[in-house]
Amino acid sequence: MTQTPPVDLVPIGRSDIARLAEVDPRLAHDSGLSAHVSELLDAGLSWVAATCEGPVGFAIVTRRFFGFPFVDLLFVHRDHRRAGVARALLAHCEAAHAADRIFTSTNQSNAPMRGLMERLRWRACGQIDALDPGDPELFFVKFRADSRGAPRES
Repeated sequence: MTQTPPVDLVPIGRSDIARLAEVDPRLAHDSGLSAHVSELLDAGLSWVAATCEGPVGFAIVTRRFFGFPFVDLLFVHRDHRRAGVARALLAHCEAAHAADRIFTSTNQSNAPMRGLMERLRWRACGQIDALDPGDPELFFVKFRADSRGAPRES
């Protein structure tokens, strides 16, 4: 792990796919993945986390999950993980919408993401077993706090 300098969160769109490939090199070599990410970029709010060295992470949020904001993709370059980049991106995703809640999901096998969800107080709210057989998709929700700081649940 490298010590990551402070990050700037910059809005991105379809035209920024090459910048995202600097974070996740699979995007430069997997046309199916690149096309999928391009579609997601068209469907929502998205940001790249950039340092003076260049892009180090990104988050893509859509509203295709029952009309609620959903973090479809969160990715941090392997050299910048566990340095606060994902935390900064998720905090920005939470603040960038007016809904009373935001959702995301991850595979059960993704222990680092599950740990991040726990540390950031996202609550487990369900799972789907048949997407990746043997590796359930776990869903998480984060409720926006009311004026007293208590989660608003409706």
